[in-house]
Amino acid sequence: MIQIPIAELTPGMITAEDILIHNQKTLIPKGVVLTENIISRLEGYSIYYANIEDNLKSDLLLGLSSPMASAGQNLLTVDSPTATLNNQSNKEKIRESKQFQHFSHDFERCAEHYQNSLMKSLYRNEPFHANELLKETMALLYQDKNEVSVFDMLLNMHNIKDSIYAHCIDVALIANVLARWLHFSEADQMMATACGLFHDIGKFMLPSGILRKPGKLTRDEFEIVKTHTTEGYHLLGKYHNIPEAVKNTALMHHEKCDGSGYPYGLTGDEIDRFSKIVTIADIFDAMTSERVYHTAMCPFTVIKYFEDDGIQKYDMKYILTFLENVSNSYLNHRVTLSNGMEGNVIFINPNHYSRPVIHTQNNEIIDLQQNYYHSILQLSNRKNISIETII
Repeated sequence: MIQIPIAELTPGMITAEDILIHNQKTLIPKGVVLTENIISRLEGYSIYYANIEDNLKSDLLLGLSSPMASAGQNLLTVDSPTATLNNQSNKEKIRESKQFQHFSHDFERCAEHYQNSLMKSLYRNEPFHANELLKETMALLYQDKNEVSVFDMLLNMHNIKDSIYAHCIDVALIANVLARWLHFSEADQMMATACGLFHDIGKFMLPSGILRKPGKLTRDEFEIVKTHTTEGYHLLGKYHNIPEAVKNTALMHHEKCDGSGYPYGLTGDEIDRFSKIVTIADIFDAMTSERVYHTAMCPFTVIKYFEDDGIQKYDMKYILTFLENVSNSYLNHRVTLSNGMEGNVIFINPNHYSRPVIHTQNNEIIDLQQNYYHSILQLSNRKNISIETII
């Protein structure tokens, strides 16, 4: 093993140790064959040195320094025993873990308590125990004093139960994580969690048939659904212990910074900052979860949706922070590609978070960003490859 400055790295070198970013998350795992694209992007993370294997085969180095490779070829065959994929997927490991079993049990119990408390309040005029529900939701974030990997947990929970209660808890957890990524104070992190937990409470005032309709809503039905924002605001207004930020989020979580949202078409600073966080969390969870009207989407598909939808619709700092961190949370996860191959996510492209670098089961390195550009420029020779699922 030898330590080499980033500026002196060359394609074909193999990482001898994980390359870590500032928060100690793995950026490039051990055993990865470096490409020009990977090397060029390391500089963007302010990484100056990398530990490299010093016993590389000369024929491997020669093969990767060929004109085709230096011209930007994005499919590279490697010959490294450390690069083989583990047979067990990340999802399988998580589902078998005690942490996930405890989390799913506590999650279901929290959703049940949420339902019981709200129904008793609405139909029996009993107190709504909002603070108790918030404390129970916050407790899901930690087990035995260890922080829970929220996105790993939710990725495995999404096919278990589809309900407004479960969705509200999901959004609360994601909002808490995003608030932490944004370096909010602990008090504001808890406020973001509360805003997520009660953001959709107005939906309980709507006809259940519309909410559970499997097909596309009519224009009139959609107009009814849109009223859940104002209904939620008025409902929460009946409880004296609900903060203004929580009520405002129920009202504003479908507003967009460019004025394209509802119910009022607010823009920029007119929208409560906690609502801006919940908007991102709400969309991400809704699209990655099973619904009666659509199947769960791959997180990378949703990341692409945000990229394509136009980040001007969201608070710029909030959305960029979210996309960078949520994409990095899936590093080292196994995925299936649109060409039928499987591989591990080994590098997140900072310019296109939805198109990372994949190390396939055939020991190929596929840069999905580079492949995308080639698919545009050479339509007859190359098809665009994308991530289909995380497994």
